[in-house]
Amino acid sequence: MTQKYFTLLLLFFLSLSLEGQDKSFTATADQLAITVVNFRKAMGNGTEEVGTGFFIEKDDELYIVTAAHVAKIMDLKSDVVLQGIDNKPIRLYLFNLAMSINWQYHEKADLAILKLDPSEQIKKEYLQSRFIPYGTLELEKKPIPRNIQLTILGFPLGFGVEEYFSPLTFRTYPSSGLITTQRGDTKTLQTFILLEDPSVGGYSGGPVFDLGIMQTGNITMNTGKTKLYGIVHGTFPDSTGGKMAAITPSFYIQDFFK
Repeated sequence: MTQKYFTLLLLFFLSLSLEGQDKSFTATADQLAITVVNFRKAMGNGTEEVGTGFFIEKDDELYIVTAAHVAKIMDLKSDVVLQGIDNKPIRLYLFNLAMSINWQYHEKADLAILKLDPSEQIKKEYLQSRFIPYGTLELEKKPIPRNIQLTILGFPLGFGVEEYFSPLTFRTYPSSGLITTQRGDTKTLQTFILLEDPSVGGYSGGPVFDLGIMQTGNITMNTGKTKLYGIVHGTFPDSTGGKMAAITPSFYIQDFFK
């Protein structure tokens, strides 16, 4: 199948999701670029805090999901960078998408969700066909099979939003089942899935997909539907320099809707 065909297929299913259909789809990483955003907040010392988020839709309601430690930094005037025409970046303020920044934070997981209430003009001009159907999320509380190749989208070190919008990807495999351990500097226990490779700052909050597509050389194989398995939490380091990426399993997202 041609790249054009895959693009049309993705846009078709994503447009259905905006009409309240809970469909799954198969998509490449390039096609999923329209579903991720780069959060940026200018700090007083001339630096920026950056992170990644992504759009989902459930029952005709629109949301952004990211890591809690990213959401806590972002305010009304934080930038949200989207993919525009010809891969040019579109910069909006967070208040263009939500009149009040009422993040919901998960009690246990490094996870936050924001319900959006954009104007009809903003929705029409900037948000069409960007939302991942809720049915794409893996909501069963079980480990990811270790033979599944995972693809992560995000903006490590803030790259990918200057002249062109180009979220970076890296591919890896699970190195663990479900592991419960202390989250960051908090005393909160959270269940994670560890990956074979480390993450990079800026990927936090990014989606972790099984694309349902594997490519070897010129051969492309369809292995199933695209699934969203998790959200990047960060990296667990040790004193020897070893690092492992940790992701928050996507089953935690359903707790926001109970």
